[in-house]
Amino acid sequence: HGDTHSPESETTSKKPISVSDAVLPADANLNEVVETALLNIAKGRETGDMGLVMNEGIMKLRAVNERDSNNEKAIYHLGLLSLESGQIEKAEKRFEKLVLLQPENQEYTETLSDIRNKLGK
Repeated sequence: HGDTHSPESETTSKKPISVSDAVLPADANLNEVVETALLNIAKGRETGDMGLVMNEGIMKLRAVNERDSNNEKAIYHLGLLSLESGQIEKAEKRFEKLVLLQPENQEYTETLSDIRNKLGK
């Protein structure tokens, strides 16, 4: 019951954290879920509570992303989290998606180009 879909972790914490998939209610307001997740990530980082960051933050963003694969804010923040934790290929995929969704967004195109430079592309 408590395991995640992907074996790799998106935090750099040393002690193991039990991470469980977030399940969103059918009528969840995805933008509100994203906002709350971001607040939880910020709060968890401030207090050093990586469980809060993972379960109430990152897993909630992933759940939004699974429900609506075009939710820009969720993709963007997952992309930044991937970058932060050194998962450059994962970040590249997320920013490729963002550029597809919003080709005119400078930040997305510049970030994608930075990521590709890092990957030596």
